[in-house]
Amino acid sequence: MARILIVEDEPDMRELMARKLESVGHEVTATRSGSEGLAALRSTRPELVLLDVQLPDTSGLTFCATVRADAELRDTLIVMISASAGQEEVDAGLAAGADDYVTKPFAPSKLIQRVEALLSPER
Repeated sequence: MARILIVEDEPDMRELMARKLESVGHEVTATRSGSEGLAALRSTRPELVLLDVQLPDTSGLTFCATVRADAELRDTLIVMISASAGQEEVDAGLAAGADDYVTKPFAPSKLIQRVEALLSPER
């Protein structure tokens, strides 16, 4: 399966996503801040990042823009995750370079489906 990085400051959400992704065979690294997430991204080179929009040390939008500006990281798939479901927020996430945008709360099975669709070779 795939290497996935979770960048999420809320412990329960981070653990839920990690458990669900691991249960379907993914290798998961979980971090709780943008700085930890960028360091892990550079060291583990995951295929996909699940990125909270509101982090304690940066915004998910800034994190995403940083990744997209880096020639070595820019092809990493990014799924932004946020409690903000307004169209403006979704548009801002996609404009920053996110490949998908998922709003909280979400059914874990739906998140898995979205991740699998992005990782699909047919994509």
